Amino acid sequence: MRVVKAAPSFFYYAMADGTSAVDSEAFGKLLDAKGGATGWRNLLDLLDQDPAEPGRLVDPKHDFLPIYKLKRAGALAAKDPKGNACICPGGLNGLGQDGMWQSFRGGAAVDFPEFKGTSYEKLVGRHAGAELSAKFLSEFMLDPVVEVDGAKKQIVSGASAGAKGTLFRASLLYMSSHGWLGGFARGDMNPGHPGALPLPTAGIVDDPRQRYLPFNAYFVVGRFDVAGRAFSGPEWIVLAQCSTLNNTTWAMWARVMARSAPQVRGILGYEEASPAAVSSIPIATSFFTHLKSKKTFYEAWKAANTGQNWAALVHEDAMGDTLDGWAARKALGGKDLSSYLGSASRAAKQVKIVDPPPPYRVRVFHKLSAAKGGSTFEITPDVLDRMRAWLLDESEYRVEITHLTGGKISQVKVQWIHIRDTFKQFDLKTIFSSHSALGASVSTKNPKVLVADLAVPATTVEVIFTARDKNGLGASGLAPDHSYLWPRVHATGDGLADQQYDVKARGLAYNGV
Repeated sequence: MRVVKAAPSFFYYAMADGTSAVDSEAFGKLLDAKGGATGWRNLLDLLDQDPAEPGRLVDPKHDFLPIYKLKRAGALAAKDPKGNACICPGGLNGLGQDGMWQSFRGGAAVDFPEFKGTSYEKLVGRHAGAELSAKFLSEFMLDPVVEVDGAKKQIVSGASAGAKGTLFRASLLYMSSHGWLGGFARGDMNPGHPGALPLPTAGIVDDPRQRYLPFNAYFVVGRFDVAGRAFSGPEWIVLAQCSTLNNTTWAMWARVMARSAPQVRGILGYEEASPAAVSSIPIATSFFTHLKSKKTFYEAWKAANTGQNWAALVHEDAMGDTLDGWAARKALGGKDLSSYLGSASRAAKQVKIVDPPPPYRVRVFHKLSAAKGGSTFEITPDVLDRMRAWLLDESEYRVEITHLTGGKISQVKVQWIHIRDTFKQFDLKTIFSSHSALGASVSTKNPKVLVADLAVPATTVEVIFTARDKNGLGASGLAPDHSYLWPRVHATGDGLADQQYDVKARGLAYNGV
């Protein structure tokens, strides 16, 4: 691995924001050496500005990626050549109306093989730019690195091994977006833009004038975990987004953190709802006030988020880390899961991370309708932004509940939780046209919960739900830019007494397609 060289006495941070970027602008302004006596500089400032568009930074290796220097302009951020640099994967403030995406790549269609067989297989203009940016952000998150080779300055995340110039990496990463309990993140839906180009052409279904939410998530922690991915650079990470640091994800995050180089010291975020962008500004101010008074990262985050759903995942040897003491931070010891400590606003105490077996196994399968080919896929924590984990019209979803020790199950209850408990919950008939359980009698006395009683208890119980048609789902009240459904299961049987299991990382994303 190439040795990273940095300007004397400076460390680097990086930011990415998929919504209104005012909180990122505030975070950067408070941390950056230009704004006070810190030793930090913005990694993205190593890139050149576009002489034709002041305030936009150019990454020649990634022509699709919007990077801006920002200042606050009310509830939104605005370009400012002297501002704080941030990647805006959904376009400036998540609006997708950026000039760089007008007739992107000459209006030519960009292929997305992951959407093969759908109308999104070929995208143009701002839709293509937003999808490529969303897809790339995972690489930047894991490896935020800029190469400087003479006049050539570019981001080489995911490709730094072949770089010939000097590499500069961010040690602190701030990411702001929407997040879900399944452990994935996305930005805002780009609203319609009547002036978007290119205009529709024959053979291309995509129309960039229409609203669009990229299907590729900014990250899916389950994919990082399963694929054996690791961070290269970030030692502290702030996830300014809902839910992605809830306790269902802790073991996944800890495995990724432990195998990273350098080992990630801590992640700060939220277990459920996080503050909106503007409301995050005073939290950032409080966070840095506490940091500059020599509180630890952990203590400062907790203090700045009083009354919020904060969460933290910190290595036991990094609990004493301070901003002022960054250069002398303590070397980390263990790489076991239990070396990391999980905390949350609703938790009674800080706990060592463990990954115990669930009370019983739950698997979720998705069978496409005959019109879509009829294929069957398993929904797992690593595919939550893929078509196999979409809620699609007339698809069949099978929830399979299995006793872990070969015992028998006599009753199961299944409810599809909409986003979080604090959101509106739906009657089953609103989303599904039918439901059944093999070898069981079924009741929906509570219209939101299916209860299956087995006349003959079994080791495995299969509960099947068939989604409504496209019009039915469209009229259901689900939000095509935000809704995510995951199964809450209760099982009764040998050694199980109405045992609840929240399967947050095997859910269905509704995209309105």
